[in-house]
Amino acid sequence: MTPEIDTLVLCPACHHKMRRTEEICPGCGAERLFGPTRAETFLSTGTGLIAAPALSTLLIAPSIWTAGFAAVGALLGFFVAHSRHSGDRWLKHR
Repeated sequence: MTPEIDTLVLCPACHHKMRRTEEICPGCGAERLFGPTRAETFLSTGTGLIAAPALSTLLIAPSIWTAGFAAVGALLGFFVAHSRHSGDRWLKHR
């Protein structure tokens, strides 16, 4: 029994034939992911956590506001990670 032609798709990573509903490619092992990975989330949050207070110290002297800028920067970094990687992606495991 063979699957119908419209249920077969090509893996975006290796172009191996696979079913549309598969989460892991049988050819290369790439996995379908939705949203950012943990590393992408931590990198984006950390960048915001460091960049926002660094830029704020150029405008005002370090004060209690610097901690507020750090918190806002971390939240913005988190939201950037989730909006940037909000679709389906196929990632190969290393």
